[in-house]
Amino acid sequence: MISVRLALLQDAAAITTIHRSLIPRWERITAEGSRMPLDYESLSLFERWQHGGVWMSIETCAVHLNRLLAGSGIPLVAEVEGEVRAMAELYESFEPPPFGHHLELSVIAVHAEHQGEGLGTALLKYIQEMGRLMKCERITVSHGEAGEFYEKRRFRQTHSGRGVRISPQMGRVFYQAAELTDRSPNQIKGWYMPFGRYRSSRQEWDRLFPQDWAAGIPELLNPQSAHVKMTVTGGQSAILYAREADEIDCEPGDMHLACWSARPLTGQLFAAIRDWAFRSGYHRLISFMMDADLNLVGAEAQHADYTQKFYEAGVT
Repeated sequence: MISVRLALLQDAAAITTIHRSLIPRWERITAEGSRMPLDYESLSLFERWQHGGVWMSIETCAVHLNRLLAGSGIPLVAEVEGEVRAMAELYESFEPPPFGHHLELSVIAVHAEHQGEGLGTALLKYIQEMGRLMKCERITVSHGEAGEFYEKRRFRQTHSGRGVRISPQMGRVFYQAAELTDRSPNQIKGWYMPFGRYRSSRQEWDRLFPQDWAAGIPELLNPQSAHVKMTVTGGQSAILYAREADEIDCEPGDMHLACWSARPLTGQLFAAIRDWAFRSGYHRLISFMMDADLNLVGAEAQHADYTQKFYEAGVT
């Protein structure tokens, strides 16, 4: 009998074990960029994190779980006879259409030795019931790599998006930009997210302040970043987050961009973002947009190879 419940802090070890079971090989990336096989215990916290994020070590997983349980998100586990064999994480997000009030299924993982036992299906059924009780409009998956898995469980693909690369440029637009000091996610409730919405708006907000989740790992705290509250002539308000890019093909001065805005993206806001990036000395902005919005930036944004498919299911 499979039972699903809210995860607790003491589940950190079991959740880490689930994610570690899905890693076929542990490696260290040398200064020259080569990969050297190593056992798990020989890797630093950052090197473990490089294999899949916060779930790769008990230390980082516990910090992450604590933040979720404090109100950031909703962690779940599925167990059989008291043994935790699968997990999932959810974020409740309030966005304008087409997403609306929804539960974002951010993570779902089943231990490698227990695949095909119905654990994923049990988690999805529990999540859909949660969505109904919370009066959400839909359950969403913003990075549906396992599309067949979701489609078999009555999810449908609704949107797609792709990476974009934007060149900063001085523009003739009036705006004010100041450092963002308010960390509350309430200020972006109901806002659009024209840039950087790899996951739900609420989950992306949690990335802004790595000192809250990086568990003291220096490599995650050192990258250059900027947190900006912007007001553009005409009353358009936006919040920008830029973080130093770390992909292999990136160049010095490349920055990842996330943007929340009170109203849909306009030419003025786009011009203000490019001007701000130019004056900040950035080489290039790397971000993500929904395919339906690409016409808003036209030829000014170069399309990257990276793409995502988005899925959703009703809660009734």
